[in-house]
Amino acid sequence: MSVLRSLRFRLLLGGALWIAVALVASWIFIFASFASLIEADRRADLAASLGRIVAELDPESTVPLAEGPLSDPRYDTPLSGVYWQVEDLDQGGLVRSRSLWDIELPAGRIGEGRATMSQLDVPDRPTLIVLTQTITMQRTAGTARHFQVSVAEERSAEDDPIVRFGTTLALFLAILAIALFIAAIVQIYVGLKPLGTLQRGISAVRSGAAEKLPDTTTLELQPVTAQINDLLEAQEATIGFVRERAGDLAHGLKTPLAVLGATADRLRAQGDIGNADTLQLLTEQMNERIDYQLRIARLRFRTRAQGVSSSINDAVLRSVAVLRKGHRGERIKWVVNLEDRLEVDIDRHDLMELVGIVLENAEHWARGTIAIRAMRSGNGLVDLMVEDDGEGLTDQQIAQLGQRGVRLDERSAGHGMGIAIGLEILRLNRGTMQFGRSKLGGLALTLRFVAKGGAPEGAPALQA
Repeated sequence: MSVLRSLRFRLLLGGALWIAVALVASWIFIFASFASLIEADRRADLAASLGRIVAELDPESTVPLAEGPLSDPRYDTPLSGVYWQVEDLDQGGLVRSRSLWDIELPAGRIGEGRATMSQLDVPDRPTLIVLTQTITMQRTAGTARHFQVSVAEERSAEDDPIVRFGTTLALFLAILAIALFIAAIVQIYVGLKPLGTLQRGISAVRSGAAEKLPDTTTLELQPVTAQINDLLEAQEATIGFVRERAGDLAHGLKTPLAVLGATADRLRAQGDIGNADTLQLLTEQMNERIDYQLRIARLRFRTRAQGVSSSINDAVLRSVAVLRKGHRGERIKWVVNLEDRLEVDIDRHDLMELVGIVLENAEHWARGTIAIRAMRSGNGLVDLMVEDDGEGLTDQQIAQLGQRGVRLDERSAGHGMGIAIGLEILRLNRGTMQFGRSKLGGLALTLRFVAKGGAPEGAPALQA
């Protein structure tokens, strides 16, 4: 999934997981500590009540305990939630608090020694927490008397302070988690903001609005910015060096080619027409190759340094106006249908050269009509279609023209070189060229461009 490759998403996911783990662990620890303290307090209260009851026991009396040994009025209120009970294990007597009403606490010898804590489920009543201890007391006659003393307290899940505390704590930690997550979002946004600035700087360099990245105050990004600027300078120097060497090579070859042309003229004057024509043809082909490579070198340079948006409307109308003034152009019917304000992501000079190449090719083969249409095709793309009423191409030739890497100059002398340059211009500007059969009878060329602010580089619609 593409979202998993997002640095922002991974930071947010990691922060959310750590916040959740930390707060859940905090809830468990705090809740367990609070519950332990409450249970200890409850046991201490029950033990204190049990101790006061034991202190009131009279082993000499038939009734070992007078009623009301505890001053808490709840023990005298039926079903108040706190209870006590004393059982005479020797004579079978039983003394209970008035609050017990119809509730029976465990009877029978449970064991001697330390008090034991247990739970008692009572029908239609909350669970009872019972503290029971068996007491042995000596009479004056020397005989022992055994009592089992129990004190109990109801524990309601709704009213239990442990449950209420756990719920309140969970609510508080949930609010804290939301606050921490919002803080994490803000922190990540602020922390990654310099990367957004860097991205915009790279986009500006790529579009030609800037020649290098602006200086950054972010310490961690300063080495990256400096290295990218060094790389851009090195690339610029390399491009300049290549262009200069290509120009030097071209000019260096021009003189030998001129000599070869003159030699061909002398051979023709001497009557050696065959060798003269062969030499002249080779000279022209080499000149075309040199001109082609020089123009391609200039295109590569302009694409990086001057890559801005341009108007198809202006390029088409200007090219048509120029061609109409020519010998062939004035005899051709030009049908132009353009949508308004078609801006494409290509340098103005490259677009003018590309449109000129395509229209010149159509003018060369057209018999009397050339149709030009331009429109938005959706997905951030713009299509320019040029059709002529010439002889056209066969389906096999059209299929060959559509093959990637096929150069038209190898199939049609003179004008194929221009189409090859047009293909290079489109390739350098993320565009495509499609060949087809025109309804007018000739060739139909469809040029597809990226609209201004349209599809990003590498969009599927532009992949051949």
